[in-house]
Amino acid sequence: MFPELTNLLPRDRVRTLRFEYFLRLATVALLGLTGLVVVCGVLLFPSYLFIGIEVSTRQAQIERLGSTSANADEIAAASRLAALGDSTAYLATLAKQPSASAALKNVLLVPHPGITLSGFTFAPPKDTGDGSMTVSGVSATRDALRSYSLALRSVPTVDAADLPVSAYAKDSNIPFTITLSGTFAPTP
Repeated sequence: MFPELTNLLPRDRVRTLRFEYFLRLATVALLGLTGLVVVCGVLLFPSYLFIGIEVSTRQAQIERLGSTSANADEIAAASRLAALGDSTAYLATLAKQPSASAALKNVLLVPHPGITLSGFTFAPPKDTGDGSMTVSGVSATRDALRSYSLALRSVPTVDAADLPVSAYAKDSNIPFTITLSGTFAPTP
């Protein structure tokens, strides 16, 4: 064979043949690509349906759980908020009430030579009334007991200090119980 092939067709006919060849090639490529897209679409369709069903199922489940948990959470939050409101109101009233430690501190600041204190009780004031405190102990002498009783009356938050007369029955080592009444209001 000869290495050089000779085409005996005229040039316009060669151009027409080439054009038809590339046109057929493009048509076959386009049809092949179209067939490939259709086949892939057909194969992906079941996956698309499965994902659509799964998404709608999950969304329905989320909505159901969201409404259930939202109601439970709202109820729990409302109950906690009500409890906190009650606690706050109670604490606000406690801030205005006299404390036992402040009242005891005021009583202990009173000088008490010859007096040994052994017991205290405190009842805070109710509503607009006075509170009460009892101070128990032993006095070395009658004079020390009398001066201590008078000194307790001078405490600013104490209105009265009641010492029974029977406490003066002994001369020494006198056991006593003094009942204090007053507002015992906290000082600013």
